[in-house]
Amino acid sequence: MLIIAGVLFFTQYELNRVSEDGKSKLKIERKQSTLEVLRDFAVEDTASVDEIFLADKANNTILLERQAKDKWMVNGKYTARKDFMNILLETIHRIEIANPVPKAKQDFVLRNLSGSGIKCEIYQDGNLSKTYYVGGVTQDNLGTFMLMENSSAVFEVYLPGFNGFLTTRYNTSIKEWRNKLVFSYRLENIHEVRIEYPSEPEESFIAVREGSNQYYLKNAESGESTARFDTVGVKMLMARFKKVGLEYYLPENKQKHYLDSLSQLEPIRIFAVTDQDGNTKKVECYHRPNINKNLDESGEPFKNDIDRLYGVSGREVFVMQYYTVDPLSVKLSDLTLAEADD
Repeated sequence: MLIIAGVLFFTQYELNRVSEDGKSKLKIERKQSTLEVLRDFAVEDTASVDEIFLADKANNTILLERQAKDKWMVNGKYTARKDFMNILLETIHRIEIANPVPKAKQDFVLRNLSGSGIKCEIYQDGNLSKTYYVGGVTQDNLGTFMLMENSSAVFEVYLPGFNGFLTTRYNTSIKEWRNKLVFSYRLENIHEVRIEYPSEPEESFIAVREGSNQYYLKNAESGESTARFDTVGVKMLMARFKKVGLEYYLPENKQKHYLDSLSQLEPIRIFAVTDQDGNTKKVECYHRPNINKNLDESGEPFKNDIDRLYGVSGREVFVMQYYTVDPLSVKLSDLTLAEADD
């Protein structure tokens, strides 16, 4: 980001007019700095951190905002990955200084920070508390160069007990920060699960949870209730929606193309979960072409990918694995019990 480079450069350097061989010239010189040596990178109370802003030279920006104790939003649009968030909070809390960068290397490290550094702003209780720049790895691969804003010195920073550099923890890729859970429901928060098979409507059903041990099952097409069904099976199915992930989102510039193409096809299955507040999350699943040209036992290529499929939710396309989807793909006949003999 040009702003980062500019801030770093003009913090440490200035343009001076000098006379050489009787001619007046402009020369870039390091400032005779009166800035303090700032070294307080760590944040003691991360519970009060409510916003973190990251930016790099390529104009990638990440704004992390706390919505609740353990819930963060990224760029005001997506739920942030909990594991990434925990790692970043741990880092800003535990980082320590290993060594100051020797004066002979300060200019070199500063130029690298100007060219590829990541700016980090940390806000506590709504107020900006720290701003620093994260650079590259030290020669021994155990430390990371960092510079506090308005400081006159760069430091080698490390995380006690961790052998590696910290730059990747200040990730500026939105694809990496986005939560990859398609469904994330605790059993007690689920009111209804609807599973549809467009090519087999007689196997589509709605499972309803009214209480801790009160479940109902009905045909999704006719609405007819099923008198005898596997209550334990229904409960186990609902519990599987606790953590259902996707593999990756398709690129932004391809989303419309895939949405238009998939809208012409019939989904192979549809999952919808309604919570106790009446909010519904729906995912439509579609076959994915056999891009990798996998072959069957006779050496013929499968028509469709046997490992992955497309998912669509909220006008967004992503790729899921059958390994994840198959445990959810229960049919009405799997849950229905035979009528009792008179």
